[in-house]
Amino acid sequence: MPGLRTWEALGVVTQFGVTCAVSVGLGVLVGSWIDSRLGTGIVFTLLLALGAMIAAVTSTLQLLKVIARRQKAQQDEARES
Repeated sequence: MPGLRTWEALGVVTQFGVTCAVSVGLGVLVGSWIDSRLGTGIVFTLLLALGAMIAAVTSTLQLLKVIARRQKAQQDEARES
């Protein structure tokens, strides 16, 4: 995304990394617990880890949309001035 300031870019990268780590970690823990209770191997572990990755990517895309809207508003404001 062109025009991202250094701190915004760092925030996006950090948010994505932390969201992935936490959500996938919780997905694996909960999935392992469910698999052990149901005796299903690693089915739920994989499903919940995949769901967590999808959620992390979706969350990061939403953050990028907010940043893009804010930048567009700032550009429009600068043009009006």
